[in-house]
Amino acid sequence: SLCRALRILGYSVHDHPEHVLLNLDNYVNIFNGTVNDDIIFREMYENVDAVTDAPACIFYGNILSQFPDAKVVLSVRDSPEIWTRSLMQTYSYFGQATWYAPGRWYSFLTPYLSKTVAKLRYFYSCVTIFISGCDAMGFDASAPGDPPYGYGKLGFKKVYLDHNAAVKHTVPSNQLLVYNVKEGWGPLCEFLGKEVPEEPFPNENVSQPDGKVSAVEQTLTS
Repeated sequence: SLCRALRILGYSVHDHPEHVLLNLDNYVNIFNGTVNDDIIFREMYENVDAVTDAPACIFYGNILSQFPDAKVVLSVRDSPEIWTRSLMQTYSYFGQATWYAPGRWYSFLTPYLSKTVAKLRYFYSCVTIFISGCDAMGFDASAPGDPPYGYGKLGFKKVYLDHNAAVKHTVPSNQLLVYNVKEGWGPLCEFLGKEVPEEPFPNENVSQPDGKVSAVEQTLTS
């Protein structure tokens, strides 16, 4: 929803699909520690107005150091529990719809057959570790018990709270908006100095009754 809103306001935005399609190799190198983080982020985003979603949100500090006047929108949910539930549903659907899908035993061979798939597997493992504290891709959120490796729902909540606290501590208060998309156009437009558009605030990344997430499904099927 935030990405779509920023585009309606006239900003050029790199969201998750752009991070993967345009900068997969760069992020693999970043996770490997084989590039200068600060320099590479400036090279990737100097011609972009805004970045949203993972993995850019993980490196907000690096990006802010290269664009020190940037405004930061910290997108929050109504509660850590709601964020955790959404995260688990997204992981489960994404994993089951791609290489971890039940019955696709051959999918575990594809990284050995395709360098691109190998990069993607490594990329998403790193992203999920940074976001949630464990390599949780492919677990079934509807199954009893906790996610893999014993991290659990309490750990997910802690990551959410720690991240929000770190952002609030790092970003100057006059450059930070703590924002729930339920608040609509008002706070966002005031923060960015934009007129409120006539069209309704976009409503994307909405969880469906079957646990799918609309924007994720569109990305996978497009």
